[in-house]
Amino acid sequence: MSDETPTDVEIVETAIEQGQDAEEEPTVPAGFSISDESSANWMIRKIVEARTYGRRVAEWAEKEQARACREEQRFLYLFGGQLIDWLRRKIAEQGGRRKSVNLPAGILGFRKENAKLVIDDEGLVVAWAKEHHPELVCIIERISKSKLNDHFDRTGEIPEQGLHIEPQKEKFYVK
Repeated sequence: MSDETPTDVEIVETAIEQGQDAEEEPTVPAGFSISDESSANWMIRKIVEARTYGRRVAEWAEKEQARACREEQRFLYLFGGQLIDWLRRKIAEQGGRRKSVNLPAGILGFRKENAKLVIDDEGLVVAWAKEHHPELVCIIERISKSKLNDHFDRTGEIPEQGLHIEPQKEKFYVK
């Protein structure tokens, strides 16, 4: 790869900046059709490459999101107190009636949040509820699909309602 050839990451970044897909139309030779083993193999290779590229882009995006989150937390750690102080002064200058300030890059503001329960140890809370207020405890029933499949395989028995048997079929795949 020469220095002038953009990397996958550069292609994706440029496409994101321009608000478009990195490659809007897949490159397929003019008049291409699948007519033999070689052309079928070429198409499978292109599909597998697209999947691999998709996974790489997803991994890159995940790393970028984590980096952006770390950067946000760092800025808030370093300057969050100063932003809060500035916002309080600005709101006071404006008479104190509004709770936010609009700026070109975004909005700063305060919002009241209601008190809320935060469960730290669900087991302890469930035990307390069972003893003192059992009506607070939910018992969730669900079918074990694997056991139902085993039962059907052994006996052929199924309920009269609530499910159906999907007939065996051939499914196309590319690996």
